[in-house]
Amino acid sequence: MTEQPDPLWDPQQSGDETLARLTSLLGRYRHVPAPERVWSAGPPIVPRRRTRRAVIASAVALAACMVAVAVWVPWRLHWDERRQWAVDADAGSLPATLGVGNMLTTSAGESATVRVARIGRIDVLPGTRIRLLDTRGGHHRLELLEGRVRARIWAPPGYFGIAAGASETVDLGCEFEMSRNPQGEGAIHVTSGWIMHRVDGQETLVPAGSRLDFDAARSGIPLSTMSSPAFRAAVQRLDLAMAEGRRPPGAEEAVVREATASDSFALLSLLTRYPTLASGPVYPKLATLLDLPVDAPHRDAWSRGSMHAMNLWWERIPRPPKAWWLNWQDAFR
Repeated sequence: MTEQPDPLWDPQQSGDETLARLTSLLGRYRHVPAPERVWSAGPPIVPRRRTRRAVIASAVALAACMVAVAVWVPWRLHWDERRQWAVDADAGSLPATLGVGNMLTTSAGESATVRVARIGRIDVLPGTRIRLLDTRGGHHRLELLEGRVRARIWAPPGYFGIAAGASETVDLGCEFEMSRNPQGEGAIHVTSGWIMHRVDGQETLVPAGSRLDFDAARSGIPLSTMSSPAFRAAVQRLDLAMAEGRRPPGAEEAVVREATASDSFALLSLLTRYPTLASGPVYPKLATLLDLPVDAPHRDAWSRGSMHAMNLWWERIPRPPKAWWLNWQDAFR
């Protein structure tokens, strides 16, 4: 049987009058590919069953990871009370562990790494004396008697702290270096995260990229490592004068004259510690650096010590992250 040509499927064949009229009307919508167009095969069709298996396998793997994390994090944060810390030393004269009440001393040519329970480590540099004060789940405290240490901690804020005489440095999830001399004077340099320094009821926040000097009685103003020597000197002079109840002429102007964008946190800390400075040139300088208006009612409230007024500007500064676990890389360093 021979098939007859059908003009409905073969454009070369002439059709009846009705088909010719429809062809003419619909011709404007005809698609004519470019001569150089090369048609390629479409993407391979994945069998539905295989796709479903892949989705199920991914869900199972994700659930397994979540269960592993849910088990691992509590295990890492748990620590039996008074359990000793492991010590990795480059000298055989140093102990292998550090217990509560015990001291670790490195000579001029010795150094050691102390494991802070399971939440981090402390590098004890040469010529350093430390003492373990307390250790248990959620609370680990060390004392730096003299020398220099580097701490790297991955734990919720407040789990770890270093005492230095009457002061205490509390980790808020970070990495920092701390030094102290026999006279009780020292410094803290925060390289990531935040710390809180407490002394005699005074609390000072110190962010990454800042240095804080302290002594046996008080702490200074946190200063950026990018601050100029002139700005650091001006802030220190004003801080000491205000602590003694003095407000020397020209001291605030010197601070403002040397301040740059990197000094915003130092100015904010200075105004928070001494609210009366808001009536002087420091307040408008900080407003300029934070791109905020100089608001008279707000300025007056600040100078009277209003915490609400201070918090409005503190909210302009990135604060310590509540989701400390997002810095999960620190757990494996």
